Amino acid sequence: MKKLANLSEHEIHSISKQISDAFYEYEYCDEDLGLIKYIKSREDMFLYMNAIVEAAYKSGLLYTTSDNQEGYLMLAGEGVGKVSFLEGIKMIMAEKRALGGFVNMKDFIKACFAEGSTIESRMNKAKRKFIRIEMLVVRKDYQGQGHMRKMLDFVYKLADEKSVPVILDTDDKNKCLRYEHLGMKIDRVRNCGEKFHMYDLIRECL
Repeated sequence: MKKLANLSEHEIHSISKQISDAFYEYEYCDEDLGLIKYIKSREDMFLYMNAIVEAAYKSGLLYTTSDNQEGYLMLAGEGVGKVSFLEGIKMIMAEKRALGGFVNMKDFIKACFAEGSTIESRMNKAKRKFIRIEMLVVRKDYQGQGHMRKMLDFVYKLADEKSVPVILDTDDKNKCLRYEHLGMKIDRVRNCGEKFHMYDLIRECL
């Protein structure tokens, strides 16, 4: 695993395109529509993911598996860092455009916080430190080759060194099952509306 650095704007956009295509083309289970419920076009998905990728990269939070860049990982939290204030503002504004304006963004946020707080907000309320996986994606051509496990093992090692848990949430039951298979445990499932659930997961430190 390596932290991405010295990328050109073109390279950042290329990574964003690969990530946004992976999310847009993902086949959700029958119970979930996930992000596609709110981000309906490939162009808007790119706008949404490019905002996240740029914020992650410019804040020093974006990792890849190797020089071949089979997968990408965005982390935040204890000893890892967080999105800078300026990049956070840029990200929010771009996400608002991708979601179709302020009203739609408000509806999306309201849905995400349905049935109580996110696992991150609950951990913060309990004053527990953690490392959060903000994004994890394996490029289509490299799926099924163990890269998801490699990225999770990297995060687990970081977390164990700092004696903190790893947390994340995901928007699809099958994604949740894969994370459980690779060492995470379901914390709770939030019903966020018709065919929209958020699956909160945690992996306690050893």
